[in-house]
Amino acid sequence: MKNKPMEISNLSLVVTDDCNFNCSYCFQKKEKKYMSQSTMEKAIAFFYPYLKKETESIFWGGEPLLAFDNIKYAVNLLQERNKQEKKKIKFYLTTNGSLLSEDKLVFFDRHGFDLMLSFDGLTQDTARKAGSSKRMPGLIKQVRKYPGIVFSVNSVFTPETIGYFSESLRYIIELGVPEIIVSLSSIHPWDQKALDILAKEYERLVEYLFSYYKETGNIPVNDFKIPEGPPRKGFVCLAGQNRMSVTPDEDIWGCYLFHDYLKQKKGSDDYRHYHFGKLDDFIKNHETRYPAVLANYSDLKQDMFFTEREHCFLCRDVEQCSTCPVNAAFSTALIGKIPPWLCDLNRIQRHAKERFLRWTASTPYKSKKKSE
Repeated sequence: MKNKPMEISNLSLVVTDDCNFNCSYCFQKKEKKYMSQSTMEKAIAFFYPYLKKETESIFWGGEPLLAFDNIKYAVNLLQERNKQEKKKIKFYLTTNGSLLSEDKLVFFDRHGFDLMLSFDGLTQDTARKAGSSKRMPGLIKQVRKYPGIVFSVNSVFTPETIGYFSESLRYIIELGVPEIIVSLSSIHPWDQKALDILAKEYERLVEYLFSYYKETGNIPVNDFKIPEGPPRKGFVCLAGQNRMSVTPDEDIWGCYLFHDYLKQKKGSDDYRHYHFGKLDDFIKNHETRYPAVLANYSDLKQDMFFTEREHCFLCRDVEQCSTCPVNAAFSTALIGKIPPWLCDLNRIQRHAKERFLRWTASTPYKSKKKSE
């Protein structure tokens, strides 16, 4: 059987493992490691021919803006290589915002970046960094002045901060943020008390979002967007299949999360299982190395995972569930093993979305102009 050719629609460069924040829920081990320009040159020269006509290029950290000069260098390299083929390359970057400045925003605007700001609303000063919340309203206003930037916010909540969930999201929405991605930390276990609070907070959020939708026609929280097309049938991790990641140490992984999880587990079975090798060796031997390791990534789909209770394929909710196996592994220490409380988190989120979609289906938005 002929090996599947490498076709990449998502190439991430981990430009640094360093960060100037120390967020309470962060799973990353901070190291003062930065990707060199020579590594970027090798990686882009090698991977460019394998990029699809429409590709995402992600700059990851740590805090990637600590390596802003190298980000500019990588963008220029990609655009130089792209002058003839003219592939559609979209740039993505997530930042805590502390290093955002006018010159950086001008650069992101010029190159059409998707810029995601990490901001936890009312819990920002306790979960991320004390005093960092003061700048956020002005920073959000500043970013929104640049039409070339696709702007969003990622908000993370833990069992300790979940009581501020609905009010935090309402606060962020009313600051004018067009899109919010909600992340519930999977590093520390959620007990029944925290799960009960989460369920009540989602009820409050659904009520607010519905009134906001009736007034504006907008749904700013990504999880509640009205789905387009047929519903999917079960989660499949696409790491390795159409995405690859390069680290400052020139390790090649199917996704940057494998780097974050496995860089402290060198020599483990999982490390050998999912590691595509070092960049120079991969360049020389990718024709055999890529399909061999890719076969291991092919098992990363929801019905292959398991909990302490049962195998996921036995669960009636398996087709509606989406669990990142690496995120879960930060808690269970085993890729593919899902903690039971994470199933409860998913169920609460899913029921809240179903309730919201029922409400919006029965009361579709009608603009005031049309009704007048």
